Amino acid sequence: MKRKKQRRFGLGSFISVTVLLISAAALLISYISIFISPSKFWPPLFFGLYYIPIALWNLLLMIIAIIFRKKRLLIPLVALLPSLFFFDMFVKVGNEVPDEEKEGICIMTYNVGRYALSKEGKSKNETITDIREYLKLCDADIVCLQEVSVRYKDSLIELPDYPYIYSHFFNDISSSFGNVILSKFPVRGGGKLTFKRSTNLAIWADLRIDGSIVRIYNCHLESYSISFTSIVKRLFNRDTFSDEFISLHGHLKESNIKRAEQVDRVVGSISECRMKTIVCGDFNDTPMSYTYNRLQKNHKDGFVEAGKGFGATYSRLWPALRLDYILIPEEYSTTCHKIERLPFSDHYPVITQIKLE
Repeated sequence: MKRKKQRRFGLGSFISVTVLLISAAALLISYISIFISPSKFWPPLFFGLYYIPIALWNLLLMIIAIIFRKKRLLIPLVALLPSLFFFDMFVKVGNEVPDEEKEGICIMTYNVGRYALSKEGKSKNETITDIREYLKLCDADIVCLQEVSVRYKDSLIELPDYPYIYSHFFNDISSSFGNVILSKFPVRGGGKLTFKRSTNLAIWADLRIDGSIVRIYNCHLESYSISFTSIVKRLFNRDTFSDEFISLHGHLKESNIKRAEQVDRVVGSISECRMKTIVCGDFNDTPMSYTYNRLQKNHKDGFVEAGKGFGATYSRLWPALRLDYILIPEEYSTTCHKIERLPFSDHYPVITQIKLE
């Protein structure tokens, strides 16, 4: 009687299983990273930052395992399953909302980049005119702007005329810049959260809307202060790759630590607020981050609720980076959410229509 030939677990199999396990572990760490503050323990933040390429790599490994009919496909498959819960934070498949259903209060958030980052190479004055005309045409009920640059601290002639305005500016050499909230609803109070060693900030305004007081947070959290396009070019330089790679990740580490501390302050302010809160702005972080996870608590994401297509809001690396958000109370509903792909800044404006229920 012939014995069945036993399969040997050779070196090739050992290497492939090791690669699969390491890749799956990296993906699992990226899931966990959203719960860990970089200011307390920073290494996991890079796994969250690289979530998309790590997930795509695991998907590729799973496809290869399927093609060669290997049982090892279970390793990347199991690792990818939690991604089903995160997928709609980046891409949404849905139908266009009919105009008759686009009711409620219209809220916009837009980082205007100090009017100096036009993709069409326009001058600052031309960009100011373009953005002002766009804001007039959009006619949102509440507009949260970041990186607004004005010639004089008390002058907002660069912006459309709204009945109620709340703002805070930092002084620069030739101008002032900061955050602005434009509102059609009366402002009943306001405040600001400034951060140590940073010109980023969060401002808030209490608005009377339909008989209720709602607090609007307009956040501009710590940025990477680096050009993503120049990074790509520098990293592809073979002569300086290792030095650039180390320098880049050291910079990312420091900015993430500072941003985590800022987020904790904003969340502390929200937790002390007795009224409903809407949190808008440029978070300078992806949905797979401690920043998003903390601010999204007890709120609904406008894009997840009513968005369509890619959620990316940063124009330089579209569709890879989603950095701008509108988060609403869980009791409210979203009737429409859109991202306008305009060339006036390196960020796109984000617009959500909500119903207060």
